[in-house]
Amino acid sequence: MKKYGKILGLVLGLILVFAACSQAIEDEPTPAASGESMVKEDDMAKDDMAKEDDMAKEDDMAKEDDMAKEDDMAKDDDMAKEDDMAKDDDMAKDDDMAKEDDMDGDHAMMTNEGNPAPAFSLMNLDGERVSLSDFDGEKVYVKYWASWCSICVGGLPELEALAGMDNEFEVITIVTPDYTGEKSVEDFKEWFGMKSYDNLTVLLDVDGSYAKEFGVRAMPTSAYIGSDGVLVKVAPGHTSNEQIKAAFETIY
Repeated sequence: MKKYGKILGLVLGLILVFAACSQAIEDEPTPAASGESMVKEDDMAKDDMAKEDDMAKEDDMAKEDDMAKEDDMAKDDDMAKEDDMAKDDDMAKDDDMAKEDDMDGDHAMMTNEGNPAPAFSLMNLDGERVSLSDFDGEKVYVKYWASWCSICVGGLPELEALAGMDNEFEVITIVTPDYTGEKSVEDFKEWFGMKSYDNLTVLLDVDGSYAKEFGVRAMPTSAYIGSDGVLVKVAPGHTSNEQIKAAFETIY
């Protein structure tokens, strides 16, 4: 019986030892389990790297977008500046052209000092109406004279020569029938018809209506009208052709 008891005790001991070893083996991680953990850690690391790559790409894309926007804004600014410069150039050209127009040979855009000349509209010796408006934009020399005035009659040949020249102004003469001792229209026409003045334009200011507006108080009287229609000067007495030309050099 003792022998069997020892055997039984030995068997129980072995069983206990085997059970303890089995428990220890189960507690230790298996190579497979360790490998799976490492794979998971690698995957997680890869995921983190992928996220970092994605974030880096997003940052790069954001930077590229910002740079592209800045480039576009810079281009827009440059285009806006070019447009402004082009507008300034166009405006400067327009101003220059306007100045050139103002400074042209006829001084069309310039004005003289004074009041508008009387807008006369009178008949000539042929029965045709002649008006100041017929000479818009032109300078006009007006000579009031009388058939009874010896100074006037003596100056007619010189005035005839002036009217036949290529001047920068028109030459008009006016007499005042039935006013200040002048002949009637018919008598004056008969008297003047005996003269040989082909270049002179003679207008008939009957009763001196416009003579009063011009301020004529003596015969002869000269009136200088600018291209803008302004009555620049009225001067009594005889005036030579040289004096008339010199006066118009200072009149626009």
